[in-house]
Amino acid sequence: MITHWILVADASGAKVYASDALLEDLKLIDDITFSRHQVRHDDSRGHSTAHLPSSGAASAEAEHDPHKLSEERLARAVAETINNADIEHRFERLIVVAPPRFLGDFRASLSHAAAKRVVASIHHDWTKLERRQLAVQVRRNLPDMAGLP
Repeated sequence: MITHWILVADASGAKVYASDALLEDLKLIDDITFSRHQVRHDDSRGHSTAHLPSSGAASAEAEHDPHKLSEERLARAVAETINNADIEHRFERLIVVAPPRFLGDFRASLSHAAAKRVVASIHHDWTKLERRQLAVQVRRNLPDMAGLP
């Protein structure tokens, strides 16, 4: 069975959903929230973790813009979550839904192996949509090449 993961993110957090190949029923896998002081994960396996985001190599723009720096830290934390899940073979295909700026920061931190699993990127902020609405919108906006039956 093909497992699709759908990552829906914005500057304040991200949710990761799992679905079958038809993308009809979404199950929440991880809820990643961000504050200035920590990134928090609440996953479907009952684990909850919080850690201070690493500063890493911040861009010159981010050094003068705390909001941009926070967005970059969140994107790195989300990418780390996806990279680890890829290593554990928890998904086969990844669909990413996020605003363009988040997507750029996220892609910069995504491993080469995990990046190969991305079948579509949708440039929208759909973090507030209910699961059913999200599933419908994702299916409507996927390119033909995303590999859905």
